[in-house]
Amino acid sequence: MVNDLVDEGWEVDPVDLATVTPYITSKIRHFGTWHLDMEPPEQGAMGRLRMAA
Repeated sequence: MVNDLVDEGWEVDPVDLATVTPYITSKIRHFGTWHLDMEPPEQGAMGRLRMAA
């Protein structure tokens, strides 16, 4: 397809061409589907976090 554009007289920049992928990326979920519960827990924190000094 790029060769067809070059044959028609279009100028193709190799830097722009390097960003094009032949693979489908828009509908793939590499880490699955995450369902986030944004509600705070009903009870308070269970402990304290010790921070390094």
